[in-house]
Order: sequence, then C-alpha cells, then structure tokens
Amino acid sequence: MIEPIRSFLWALYSKLFYYFAGTHTHNLLLAAWDLFAQLWIYLVIAIVFTALISVFWRRNDMAAFLRRSRRGSILGATLIGVVSPVPTYVAIPLVAALFRAGVPVGPLFAFLVASPLMNPMLFSLTAGAFGYEMAILRTISAVALGITAALVAESRVFVKYFTPFIRDTDGVGPVSSWNDRIDRSFRSWLKEFGRQLYENGRWIGKYFSLGVLVAAGVKVLIPPDWIVSSLGTRGSLSVLTAVAAGVPLYACGGGTIPVLHTLQQLGMDKGAILAFFISGPATKLSTLVALKAAVRTEVFVVYVAIGLLGACAFGYAYSLW
Repeated sequence: MIEPIRSFLWALYSKLFYYFAGTHTHNLLLAAWDLFAQLWIYLVIAIVFTALISVFWRRNDMAAFLRRSRRGSILGATLIGVVSPVPTYVAIPLVAALFRAGVPVGPLFAFLVASPLMNPMLFSLTAGAFGYEMAILRTISAVALGITAALVAESRVFVKYFTPFIRDTDGVGPVSSWNDRIDRSFRSWLKEFGRQLYENGRWIGKYFSLGVLVAAGVKVLIPPDWIVSSLGTRGSLSVLTAVAAGVPLYACGGGTIPVLHTLQQLGMDKGAILAFFISGPATKLSTLVALKAAVRTEVFVVYVAIGLLGACAFGYAYSLW
C-alpha cells in the first residue's frame, strides 16, 4: 500500500523537478520533499494512534474517574489532558460538561491547561522532527503546568475567582467528538475508527502540508545568520522572542513542527523552540477567544499567565541545560 503511494509521489516530484530546474521554486520543492520524507511516517502513526484513542475513550468514564479523589484526580486529569486527542474547540465544552457532572474545578483547570500543550499526535511528530528528548520535555512541561494550574485554582488566594468556573455550561458548544452512545459492535467500532481516521487525517494533513511548504520557504529564502542572531543565542533573549512569537504566529501543532524543524537546522536555540511549543498552543488566538467566552475573566487571566510564564521558565531552563 505504501510503495505505490511513494512511487506516485516520486514520479510527480520528478516531473516538477524537471520543469522548475534552476529556479527558486526548484529549491523550494527540493526542501519540501526532503522534509516530508523525514516526517511523513510519524504523521501516519500519529493519525492512527489518535483515532484509536478517540474511539475507545468515553466522556462518562472520564467523569467518573475524576470524581474519585481530589489529589489523584488532579494528576489523572493532567495525564488525560496530555494523552487525549481532543482539540481545544472540543476541550472547552468537554470541561463544561464535566463541570456540570460534578467534577471539581482543580482537575478541570489542570485538563484545560495541559490539553493543548501535548497529545499523541504532537508527541509523535515532535519525536520524529526533534528527537525523544524534546518530545519528553514537552510532555513534562505540560504535566507540570497542568498540576500547577490545579494547585493555583484550589489555593486560598485564587479559589474565590474560580467560583463559578464556567460562565454558562449550556452555551459553550457541543462535544461531538466524544460520543458516549457508540454501539459496541465490531462493525460500529470499525466505522467510527474510519471516521476518526478521515477527520484527523484531513485536519492535520492540511496544516502539516502547509507547514512543510512554509518551512521549505524559510529554508530557501531566509538567511541563516538572521535566525542565529535573533533566535540562536542561548538564554533569555531568544526564549522571550520565541514566547512573544508564539502568541500571534501559532496556528496548528502539526503545521508548526516542519517550520521549527527547519529553523532548528538554521540555528534556532533549543530552549527557544520549547518556549514556542508552550506559548503557541496555550495562547493560540482561537483558543483564547473560545476560552474568554466560556470562563470568568479572572480564570482567563490566570490561564494566560500560566502559559506565558511556564513557557519562559521551561524554555530558559532548557536553553541553559
């Protein structure tokens, strides 16, 4: 199955290579093909694994687990946020549904902070592009910030600002991706798995392809000296630059991986990369808009502060490591 696809893509690339020989477009295609060849297998693994989790995990089971014990539920909610495949537009209404089901605020805030920072798809793509060290550090930072968020929400200073936690639990949107009423027959499981494969593949494939093209353009058109001077220095300057850049520039995790992979090859500091990986998903514009509509202003401010300060702290520490 894989070999015919590879042969077709190579034939298509060869024709384009011949047609644009000697031009900047040729160099861009060459860089894009090289990057795609390095990362495509991790993309496939990520899509399949994410689809499996989406099929076998149920919202009711999650709610029951998080109501068991306070301390255990904080760690459990953080880990669920890290391994869950749900995007932010599903995570926010999911949190509202769990809040209505009686789950405490601490675990819910932990899930809300950790969920956008890491998931199986991001882990697979990060490991493929940057190695397992970066992937594990992204996971550790997500867990640490999730637990920190829960402790802040339940502290004496902030607990009054987290009551109530959600503005309107009936108006933050549906949770269509986590269906608790799937028929348990094998045929239904298989059908749902196919649907999840298609939805995940279409979503991440679109942004991943765009990211590959953008990364190729960066590699061909941007001088390496510029990257080194602004993002290649170890320490606070490059980290702060990456944190600031993550706020307006982050769009999708799958699309960001190829771009940062190319920037790393051009000299971007590893701490700056980790900082961008934290600040970007935490403060993505679509996330902030949806979150501001769903939670109180005080909760929104704490969420943003944890994301930005956490990005600075982890990025700076990794830069000096």
